[in-house]
Amino acid sequence: MATYEPERTRNFYLLGDSQAEMVQLIKTDQLFTTAMGGLLPEQPEQVIAQLHDVLDVGGGPGGWVLEMAYAYPHMHATGIDISQGMIDYANGLARANGLDNAQFRVANAIDPLDFPNTSFDLVNVRQLEGVIPAAAWPGLVKEMVRVTRPGGIIRITSVEWGGVTNSTAFQTLERLMIGGATRAGLHHIPDERWLGATILRSRYLRDAGCVNIQERPSLLDFSAGSEYYQAMNQQWAIVFELVEPFLLATGVATRPEIERLRHQFSIDMLQDSFRGILYMLTAWGEKP
Repeated sequence: MATYEPERTRNFYLLGDSQAEMVQLIKTDQLFTTAMGGLLPEQPEQVIAQLHDVLDVGGGPGGWVLEMAYAYPHMHATGIDISQGMIDYANGLARANGLDNAQFRVANAIDPLDFPNTSFDLVNVRQLEGVIPAAAWPGLVKEMVRVTRPGGIIRITSVEWGGVTNSTAFQTLERLMIGGATRAGLHHIPDERWLGATILRSRYLRDAGCVNIQERPSLLDFSAGSEYYQAMNQQWAIVFELVEPFLLATGVATRPEIERLRHQFSIDMLQDSFRGILYMLTAWGEKP
């Protein structure tokens, strides 16, 4: 089984780096894009038409960049991620699909971005709340602003995971994950019922010097009988397996406890009465 050792690896991602996680990220990326209403649903078409160079930070196997490059051939899209395996997969997929306007490179988002000042028209991050320590977020956003051109857009989408459900097992697993996140420095607010992933994004943009800051909420309903029920059922099964090394390493749960909760949640989610919703928030601002 994989281990969670961010002090050694400088990788704080709580679900680890594996083939199983790549599969999970590919599917989750597609689900979130659909639930949010598209790749850049908050941006007017006339704004998108003026974007020529875009950067995606911590994009895993490259789903957002690849879709952007395909949908908007006039753009050049770049993606970075800490995982060599994710980057190799994304570059291979770009070549296989003839997307010469998409490229990927290995980089750690907690380090300064290896791009010159004013390189991009838009810099994007999605779902990095389980990847970047809370203390590193202000510096990351300042770096995003640095590499953005004047008038360009800095965009952050976060999920207030793992959502709200009527399953005691799910809510207990979520509480354990947030407890582990607190110990790992990934927690944003003094309340262990929530990660606080969404509440400070606009603040980070403001403190980094952005103007015209706006927010757009969205949700993903994975209740029984909903559009996303089957897909999210499969995703949660993978997530709660992949998160075990993190929960064990942070000392918030034992293996028998995790297995018992996973089993109970698999039963809960099969009930017609099951309800579950994920909340997402996109915050964006402009570089003056």
